[in-house]
Amino acid sequence: MQMTLKQKYGEWALVTGASSGIGRAFARHLAAEGMNVILVARRKDRLQQLAVELQEKHAVQALAVALDLTSEGFMPELAEQVGSRDVGLLINNAGFGSVGFFADNDPEHEANMVRLHCLATTALAHHFIRPMLQRGKGGIIFVGSIVGVLPIPYIATYSATKAFDMFIGQALWYEMRGKGIDVLALAPGGTKTEFQRLTREPESPLAASPEAVVRTGMRALGKRPYVIHGWHNKFVAFCARFLPAKITLQLIGGFASRNMNI
Repeated sequence: MQMTLKQKYGEWALVTGASSGIGRAFARHLAAEGMNVILVARRKDRLQQLAVELQEKHAVQALAVALDLTSEGFMPELAEQVGSRDVGLLINNAGFGSVGFFADNDPEHEANMVRLHCLATTALAHHFIRPMLQRGKGGIIFVGSIVGVLPIPYIATYSATKAFDMFIGQALWYEMRGKGIDVLALAPGGTKTEFQRLTREPESPLAASPEAVVRTGMRALGKRPYVIHGWHNKFVAFCARFLPAKITLQLIGGFASRNMNI
């Protein structure tokens, strides 16, 4: 008989970036599986609405934590609000991007991207992985991106920080083997989220739903170190391995500049 998520990982899951997109889809999926959820994002109203929805629909507990993960020293505040709840599954999902010529982008916006995708994900993983090890069970998903598999001009910082998420997820998969902790690096491609609207990036006709991305991640968790969602994204990653870096960059750079109107 297959274990439930609650049996395998524990009663509580924590999802960052839970107010929209892939994070919200993760929260709904986990609540439907019977896990209590801690919802973390900046927009308090959206979090509270989602918390009420999950509690009423799935009879689980849902805690809304409005917090800016780019702020210095966010971890003590988050730890205080989480309290004694044992987080058995961490979804490191929060993120944002930028599109454009690197030298023209707002440097503070770029720095906050590094803080969120790299510093915050590391701090969260460090904080929650230690009690997981003590319990001998737990799971962490790092939501990276297909653009973290190869460098993409005109979204340079986003691509670089998502490479960090992909690498740390795979490295921790190896470190946690045999310790009861499942770690996964999840690489979505184009997804129907607010990212395209906020960055003015055109939505691909092959863009996936957040729910489909979540299903891919949950199926792979505990089975492999990383997973790429979508056959077309897997094909791109496969081809990039065999082309010289200069040719790959010329092809991707030309495609990006045309599709991003740069």
